[in-house]
Amino acid sequence: PSAPSTSPKRRKMRGFSLALLAAAALVSVADAIASVPHTHTPSAPKGPSASSTLRAALSPARQLRAPSPSLQSSGGLRGGASVGGLWARYEELLDQEPLKTRIWSGFVIGVLGDVICQYATRSTDEFVLDVKRCLVFAVWGAIGFTPLAFKWYGGMESALSQDIKYRFLVKTALDQTVFSTGITTVTFMCITIVEGLLAPLEWKMNALPRLTGQSVLPIATLIESGWTKVTRNLWETLIENWKVWPAVQLLNFSVVPVKFQVLFVNLVAIWWNFVLSMFQHK
Repeated sequence: PSAPSTSPKRRKMRGFSLALLAAAALVSVADAIASVPHTHTPSAPKGPSASSTLRAALSPARQLRAPSPSLQSSGGLRGGASVGGLWARYEELLDQEPLKTRIWSGFVIGVLGDVICQYATRSTDEFVLDVKRCLVFAVWGAIGFTPLAFKWYGGMESALSQDIKYRFLVKTALDQTVFSTGITTVTFMCITIVEGLLAPLEWKMNALPRLTGQSVLPIATLIESGWTKVTRNLWETLIENWKVWPAVQLLNFSVVPVKFQVLFVNLVAIWWNFVLSMFQHK
């Protein structure tokens, strides 16, 4: 009965998600390119690589982002904090507390992504944020996806020889087969289990948290439910993933420094959380 009404909504959601993807990718690429001069690089390669060629092509972005001497000498923008200064501080935190900084970045971006998703998929004109659902997605993004992605990207960087001619293509192939399948499976399983354990709790933005009296299912039942969701939605989710993420990761692994690759992915994940949330709650 609901099929005829969902087609226009799905088209609207796809357009919205593509706009988000484009905005997130452009912002994160500009920030990553602007940060290249601050990043230590090894000795010069024997010849120009694909990544160096792309960076050279995009080099005008660095000049656009470079702060003027007058701004630097006066302490930046009004209040003493320029965009460049905030970015420099973020770089320092990445060096000092690499995992913790990425976790907090993942949490903030996760909150933003789910708020956008809930607003775009609301069924009525009145928007009431489901705080519990938002926090579940954000916490998973922070302490689930982000540490796994941090270890995965670092592991690939260490394990794959620098002498591989098209190293970024190998990274993308591994990421879009091994990691995408694994992380999508773990995401469906974990979120299903956590939402089941929190079933008695209701927390909407317009009211205080309250207990609904709903019983918590046994953990074995929740695991079975999570696996059912995986077997039902994994392939369809991966197909949606492969429509966009291979191109994103080619850009990520060829242009973005390793230091900022998790941030880049978290920004694009504003769109991806939109997709995951649709599959998780349909």
